[in-house]
Amino acid sequence: MNVVGGRIVRKPCYGLAEVCERWGVSELDIANFAIAGELTLSIVVAQLPLEDGSVEEVDDGHFVDMPERRFRFTGTLDLWAHDAWHVMMTGTHGVSAFRAEPGMYRSLWVPSDGEEQFLVPRERLVVRHAERERFEAEQAAAIVSTATVPVVARNGQRGAPPKYDWDEFYCELAVSMQIDGFPESQAAIVRRMVEWFAARNQYPDQSTIKKKVALLWRRYHEALARMPA
Repeated sequence: MNVVGGRIVRKPCYGLAEVCERWGVSELDIANFAIAGELTLSIVVAQLPLEDGSVEEVDDGHFVDMPERRFRFTGTLDLWAHDAWHVMMTGTHGVSAFRAEPGMYRSLWVPSDGEEQFLVPRERLVVRHAERERFEAEQAAAIVSTATVPVVARNGQRGAPPKYDWDEFYCELAVSMQIDGFPESQAAIVRRMVEWFAARNQYPDQSTIKKKVALLWRRYHEALARMPA
């Protein structure tokens, strides 16, 4: 335990009021960071029934959940951006699924006598210690970058840099497919690129990656169809 002057300075998670005071922001700011995917909000639960599994592609562009285990979970669960936003805006919001590893899902398991959604009140929202450190480091890096490196847009005017380098994304796709071959499914490409972003400590919305991969997947199969038999 880290203690300075009899005061605990490291906790597993921090409440909204605490992080708002620490960062000098409002709860609306926190909601905006959450919906933009820049900050993950969480909820602490005890003995919550959950189902874990993988997400598999069964048809071109169609994905299904493949259950692997059901269990009761005690600990901290991360919320999806849209759920965190609704909790912040309405005060209470029903949640049926939680953030999971790429290619996996984690959802509420509903026993025969259970509720179909888990109600999350705003006052129960927290920020994990690791997430607080990551967010603060990202903010500090942005301040240094803005102060020391002027950004010039492609049209020659100053502007903010894109959050994710999609040109680099497509370069990585081209190189990996040249070396490893074209994946057997669209879902496999999505998983590969989610892992690529995670290795760079970047976490774009998975639906955005799916859309960009879907364009490549469609063009590839269109090209195959035009080839002579």
